Amino acid sequence: MRYDKELYAKHLQGMVRFPTVSNADPEKVDWETFLGLHKYLEETYPLVHKTLTKEVFGKVGLLYHWKGTGKSGKLPLMLTAHQDVVPEGDHSMWKYPPYEGVIAEGCVWGRGSSDCKSNILAYMEALEGMIADGFVPDYDIYLGFGYNEEIMGGPGAAGTILVDLLKSRGVEIGLELDEGGGIDQQGGQYVAQIYPAEKGYADFEFSMKDPGGHSSQPGEHSSLGIIGKTACILEENVLPQRLTKPAIDQMKAMAPFMEGELAQLFKDPEANWEALKSILAQNRTYNAMTRTTTAVTMMKGSDQANILPERSWLVINNRLLTGDTIESLQAFYESIVPEGVEVKLLKGHNMPEVSSIESEEYKLLHSIVEKKYPGITMMPSLLLGGTDARYFSDICPTHSVYRFTGMRRFNSKSGGAHQVNERTDIDVLEDDVEFYVELFKAYGSAQ
Repeated sequence: MRYDKELYAKHLQGMVRFPTVSNADPEKVDWETFLGLHKYLEETYPLVHKTLTKEVFGKVGLLYHWKGTGKSGKLPLMLTAHQDVVPEGDHSMWKYPPYEGVIAEGCVWGRGSSDCKSNILAYMEALEGMIADGFVPDYDIYLGFGYNEEIMGGPGAAGTILVDLLKSRGVEIGLELDEGGGIDQQGGQYVAQIYPAEKGYADFEFSMKDPGGHSSQPGEHSSLGIIGKTACILEENVLPQRLTKPAIDQMKAMAPFMEGELAQLFKDPEANWEALKSILAQNRTYNAMTRTTTAVTMMKGSDQANILPERSWLVINNRLLTGDTIESLQAFYESIVPEGVEVKLLKGHNMPEVSSIESEEYKLLHSIVEKKYPGITMMPSLLLGGTDARYFSDICPTHSVYRFTGMRRFNSKSGGAHQVNERTDIDVLEDDVEFYVELFKAYGSAQ
């Protein structure tokens, strides 16, 4: 198969030009833009659309299926990604317009260029090239492209719709891959950071009602004053630090690349837990690895300075570890907030199942990256954010749901996901396509 990074860049440019922004309010989404992207994919990858069946699920989700020969006996391979992107923000802050897909300075620039239309590109380019070469899989292949991943679920989540559809057809998955992870360098050595787990998610609203009135005649506390006090209480009562298996595995994998005291402590996190706790709490990333986090993110009172608010509210975002649940969080919050403050779950889910790092599928991923990067270290890690991969644990009996791509991440040219000047280095596109080509070839023969 011939790899062509310039062609890949051109095709990614075309995808970026569709501003597929998701919104928690479906009425505010331009669904026609998503349909435009669908048509572009059909035109750009004719062999994929001729060979695989395609159907639309939910609003504008895409499900592709390639029925293999079945000779391998393997459960299907599932690759997922999301079509939607986050809002682009202030256009004046972008070096190049966010939806033109400008190719400059060795990168494709624009919203979605890295998160995560580059994943869609890699899957489709790999399949288009392999079909042209006459490849036929001995197992089934599924591609699933959601459309509201960036709003983190809730009613109408595309991931739920897709998994329910597959369940209704009796489909089980042998390996599921989604965004996240990739090839890094640490201390001059190659590292494959792979995420067998991701944290749960919850948005809670804290609100208080009050008669309101004119600001010239305030009471002792306004409702916003009480809500402000609530924010302080929440920040002063964070959930305790805990060690979980994903964090333990990650620290042990990181130990050889660390220096000083942490290098020794990470070798055995359980034995060194008391010494580690205070150190980890001072680092945002390590802190988030070892506790359910609480972040006060939104607050509102009245619409004008001289009006006492009749209802004030704040919203916090939690990222949950195993052992904490949405139900336990709500009970805890109700026990510590001031009287009269109502606690309401807006949306959320508990931490999904942690996938195996002993499975044949995990070992297969290791063998593929080892072939390209001899001596590479696999670094299982806990994803602090979220992906659509979380929905697939229920239909993956091999416990092989991972967030990983074959893309090089030690190149400083790429970056900016969810920020201005999001871009992807053209050189890494070829690596990602090659990874999926090797995966499609090897999966059917893996034991």
